[in-house]
Amino acid sequence: MEETKDQSAQQPMMNLGTWLGRHQAFGLIAKRCSAADAECLKAIRDQGEYKQLGLSWEQFCEQYAGVSRVEANRQIHYLEEFGANYFRMCELMPISPETYRLIAGAVTEAGLECDGEQVALEPRNRARIAAAVKAARSSKAAASGGKVPVGSVRKRLEAFLADAHDAAGFTGHRLELIGLLCQGRARLDHLVEELRKKTLVI
Repeated sequence: MEETKDQSAQQPMMNLGTWLGRHQAFGLIAKRCSAADAECLKAIRDQGEYKQLGLSWEQFCEQYAGVSRVEANRQIHYLEEFGANYFRMCELMPISPETYRLIAGAVTEAGLECDGEQVALEPRNRARIAAAVKAARSSKAAASGGKVPVGSVRKRLEAFLADAHDAAGFTGHRLELIGLLCQGRARLDHLVEELRKKTLVI
């Protein structure tokens, strides 16, 4: 009976070890295989077995998963909102969540629908897929008169600040990050002054 209880108590930790092993394997063997990576992180977070280590989700992410809590939650959110196809697209080309939303309805397991044809999400089709994404982005810009909504700028700024905060946790990159932020601050200050001048003129 006691042996059965011990086995029952050890099962959650065995499950955690299995998911963590998969997460680390994907991270080491296939850096771009983030769909599977996100699925592992989601399973670990949702099952909550990491709590038996006496750690919070944030501590677990940093000490065992090798990512920040913010980044882990971001990847899980993308998985929940878009599914694995978003990550398949990211493996082919850099694409923001905002841009992916423009084409999400045309993306299936079979690929991206282009002119009535399903184009497989494979490296050999990268140029054609990139052209389709560019066309969708241009169409969206034309529909909005080429104007970028302030809400979109706010989301990108918040995402940038979150990324900068995460990068600050890696001591080897802090000087580089400081330089980047200083350059960004100077450009933002210049933009603010330009906007103030235009506002006063109006």
